Amino acid sequence: MNDCSNLQDIDFNKRQIKRIFYRRLAVVIWVSFIVAAIQTMAFFAAFEPELMGQLATFSVDITAIEGYTFGFIFFWLFNLVTAVMVGLVMVLPRTKLAKGMRSNQD
Repeated sequence: MNDCSNLQDIDFNKRQIKRIFYRRLAVVIWVSFIVAAIQTMAFFAAFEPELMGQLATFSVDITAIEGYTFGFIFFWLFNLVTAVMVGLVMVLPRTKLAKGMRSNQD
C-alpha cells in the first residue's frame, strides 16, 4: 500500500511541475505581448511606417497597417526571446562556487 501511495505522489509531483512550467510559459508569452503592444504604440507615435520603408536601403512599398503589423511582430518576438532567456537563467542551478560563497557567509 505504501508503494502505491509513493507512485501516486510521484505522478502528482510530475503533473504539478508540468502545470508550473506551462503557467510560467503563459506568463512569459502574455507579458511579452503586452510589452510589445506598448513598444509598438510608443515607436509608431514617433515614426511613420511608410516613410521608414522609403528611407530603407532597399526601398519597400508597405502600407501603414503592414508596417504596424511587422513592427508589432518584431517587438513581440524580441521580447519573447529576451523573456525566455531570462527565465532560463533564473532556473539554472547555482554553481558550486556560488554555493560555497553562500556557506562562507553563514
